[in-house]
Amino acid sequence: MAMEEISADTARLVPPSAVPSAQRHTVQFYEDATFLAERVADHVASGLALGGSGVIIATAEHRPVIEASLARRGFQIGALQVSGRVTILDAVETLALICIDGRPDRQRFMAAIGPVVERATASGNGDVRAFGEMVAVLAAQGNREGALRLEALWDELGKTDGFSLVCAYPLLAFSQHTDGFFFDRVMDGHDGVLPTDSFTPSDAPSQLRMIAGLQQRAAALDTEVTGRRDTERTLRLRETELADFLENAAVGIHQVDANGVVLWANNAELAMMGYARDEYVGRTITDFYVDPSRAEDFIRRLCTGESLADELAQLRCKDGTIKHVTIHSNGYWDDGKFVYTRCFTRDVTDRVRLEEELRAKVAQLRELDRRKDEFLAMLGHELRNPLAPVTTAIRLALLRQNDPGRVQRSLEIIDRQVRTMTRLIDDLLDVSRITRGTVELREESVLLSTLVEAAVETSRPLIDERGHRVTVDLPAAPTRLFGDPARLEQVLANLLNNAAKYTEMGGQIHLSARVEGDTLTLSVKDNGAGMPKDLSQRVFDLFVQGPDSPARSHGGLGIGLT
Repeated sequence: MAMEEISADTARLVPPSAVPSAQRHTVQFYEDATFLAERVADHVASGLALGGSGVIIATAEHRPVIEASLARRGFQIGALQVSGRVTILDAVETLALICIDGRPDRQRFMAAIGPVVERATASGNGDVRAFGEMVAVLAAQGNREGALRLEALWDELGKTDGFSLVCAYPLLAFSQHTDGFFFDRVMDGHDGVLPTDSFTPSDAPSQLRMIAGLQQRAAALDTEVTGRRDTERTLRLRETELADFLENAAVGIHQVDANGVVLWANNAELAMMGYARDEYVGRTITDFYVDPSRAEDFIRRLCTGESLADELAQLRCKDGTIKHVTIHSNGYWDDGKFVYTRCFTRDVTDRVRLEEELRAKVAQLRELDRRKDEFLAMLGHELRNPLAPVTTAIRLALLRQNDPGRVQRSLEIIDRQVRTMTRLIDDLLDVSRITRGTVELREESVLLSTLVEAAVETSRPLIDERGHRVTVDLPAAPTRLFGDPARLEQVLANLLNNAAKYTEMGGQIHLSARVEGDTLTLSVKDNGAGMPKDLSQRVFDLFVQGPDSPARSHGGLGIGLT
């Protein structure tokens, strides 16, 4: 029906305006769309009943409900639109007209909304009741600053064009604890604030009861908030302490995802490897393994749910050194999906090297023990060899006391064998003195030729027995050196004896000397069978002798070259 035909009875059916006349810009919070439609209908209908006009800017969801609410109050929107008393706009489409990159533009707003308000003012008696839902659309999009900006533009327009405006926000737009600041700014930007349908009592006793209930809920909420803040503060403290504990733990800790990428590493891990954080984190863990397949195997096993314990690995540090480490790790899973490893890395380089040294020492001790047994057996054999001829010679001398020639030969045999045993014992004593560090060197100036003659003479019995020919090549000029003549003679004699023993009968032995500056080089060379290559590396070790051969029949303890 046309507005001119509205009777006084019809007007009395319209509920009083929910917006006081002094409040030109009111915000309505709502939880239910039907409640919102009723409040908007009350606001617009109260103005229409008095000859005013209305402007409704609503979403497609809410427009039909608002129109139905107005119809129940006796105002058919179709007829009102024809007469120009009511203008209805779509909130989303209107926003598109007035916004630039999501921000309401003043010039566009004034160009789009200003004429609408002016026409509404002209079509009625000047009392314009408006409803705007564009701010709710912006808030739902997360554009809260845009919503507040639009509220300010409505206020600016209201200073020149008189109208009473209701804006609406769903209470869900402020459901988070952090929404309080935005909620306060919305309320501060309006003349009046209307609560949701849950807080709209119909009479004074109900209001008082509701106020008391709200006070109780506010007190309880305040207590809850305080408790929650204390809990959050405690949790933050625990998180800080835990983060500090992990970051500064004495053992290396790191996280690796399913693709092998290092997600995080603590200070101990970085210090052990020698990398800065940005040089380590973000790279693939295989980059740091000496054997990348080892790391790939670890990740594969962890992704299948296996845990690692005391797994040995070798890591390459930034400076190129190799660290031996043990790995302890398991996976962190979320909803059945592997997220990252929790990996502890312990540096055991010193332990591994010590174990290797111990194994080498054990092997060395086994070898020394074996050689000791051989030496004792050989020593018993070497000492028994001269004892047998001595015993025989003594018996012969006793049996042939009346034969001076036989007695003399027996004495010579005894003398020769005793000198052999004396030499063996002297060698053993020398080794003992060297071990105890009690060898004394009696250094003096000695003529090289004298030293060589004494050594050759000492070795002469064995050389002649083997039928060898000895040649000596010394510098033409007399050469003197400073040393212990007895020990130097012993050195040359041992070399000559060694050459004589390990050279076939009738061989050649050559002793030479060469002077270069203040250095004298003595050399003994023979044409014997030589020695295996592996033996040349240890021939100067204690108790070492060549392989079993006829030459071994000449005896010796394997300490002369030592």
